[in-house]
Amino acid sequence: MRYFTYMAEQAFKTSPEGERLFYQGGPWSRPYVIPDEETEQSLYKKQVWLLRILLGGIIFGQAVLFSYISELLNQPLVFLCYFLGVIAIYYLAAKAVFASDLRALKRLDKPLGLNQFYTQMAQRHSKGKLLLGLLGSLIFVAGGAMIMADGENILIAIICIGFFSLTAMAWGYALYLK
Repeated sequence: MRYFTYMAEQAFKTSPEGERLFYQGGPWSRPYVIPDEETEQSLYKKQVWLLRILLGGIIFGQAVLFSYISELLNQPLVFLCYFLGVIAIYYLAAKAVFASDLRALKRLDKPLGLNQFYTQMAQRHSKGKLLLGLLGSLIFVAGGAMIMADGENILIAIICIGFFSLTAMAWGYALYLK
């Protein structure tokens, strides 16, 4: 699926000095300097498979899980525990998958600036794709607002609104830089 390769590509950037960088933790993390094409391809393949297995499992498995365990949607504290558990599993899996590769790599002292990070995102995508990402995020923000307006599952609504507001800002900023 192109979706997962697209997501994996977002973890790779180029420094002003021309070094290839791998961001394991997003734009605020200190990136790893990739010494050669072979290492980059190895990291990229692992990133794609990690996303396919974990995100694919979350995306497709969540609907089944929610239908069998209704407490996940009906009890906000249970949902919060589920949400934090998914984040912890992803973090620990990524640490395990990349540990041997990243151990030998040098890290930059600080990340690229947000402007540089999102400028590269803007350069990689058309205005249409950036707009699609922004609109998709805003749809989820609206969904969270509808949940909140309904008066039920306020915590779930806040998590949804907060997370997708951040992604909307990222897509919007990249679109602005385009």
